[in-house]
Amino acid sequence: MSSAIIQPTAAHTATVIFAHGLGDEGESWRAAISGDYDYRKPGELTIPARLPHVKWIFPDAPEQAVTANFGTRMPSWFDISNLPLQPGQYFNKVFEDDESVRNGVQIIDDLVQAEVKAGIPESRIVVGGFSQGGSLALVTGLGGKDWRTKSSGDESKLAGVVVLSGWMPLREKFKSRISPHAKSVPVFWGHGTADAVIYHTVGELSVELLQEQLGIVKHSTHDQLGTPGISFRSYERMGHASCNKEMEDLVTFLGSVLPPLQFVANPEPVMQIIARR
Repeated sequence: MSSAIIQPTAAHTATVIFAHGLGDEGESWRAAISGDYDYRKPGELTIPARLPHVKWIFPDAPEQAVTANFGTRMPSWFDISNLPLQPGQYFNKVFEDDESVRNGVQIIDDLVQAEVKAGIPESRIVVGGFSQGGSLALVTGLGGKDWRTKSSGDESKLAGVVVLSGWMPLREKFKSRISPHAKSVPVFWGHGTADAVIYHTVGELSVELLQEQLGIVKHSTHDQLGTPGISFRSYERMGHASCNKEMEDLVTFLGSVLPPLQFVANPEPVMQIIARR
């Protein structure tokens, strides 16, 4: 499986794995995060330049038949039976195929484990995504060993989860497959009020279910980004897309959960001092 990559420009101490939406590719989000679309003000640093210690991985989803698009094969993390997702529909049935969701989680989990083997602990890895990719990130980031079968399962705890314009998938099975650490994982959830693909209310209902079923805290808009629980941010007049303010909030969140590490040039004397105290 191919991935678009943004390499860190400082010592690599953290990684973000970000999954694109249905029918898209990783390169689109690499370009957006890199600033190729020229969203910056004069003199403003790009997102990677503001987080120079972070490696970004934007994987490409496998091509598979998607029921919501009349069985057409396209890049997709899992099969979904209906789009758009509207509030009235959301509670009527489950739209996601369980087996293909599991397969999608394993793709992201493989990337997580590759970073761990390369020396980046899970506590320094964030998984995120947009739309369908955001839903996949939610399952991966909060899921236990029933989903993350290739990792250490219930012992695994990522630094954070990013959900942009996504929803809580497989809501009838979500609770039974959750990680025991789910309540302590920081989640940044951004959603546009004018989203006509994954309705804003569906995002709100998803967060309410996570509160009611799992006891995950929902923070107010005035609380600091990056604390355990869900920070849900609404963006007025934003459709099924992103905006500068959401990207600013994303950088703030990542800076909180993946802060730069301060290295000690010679750690041995420091450890000796600590031992003598």
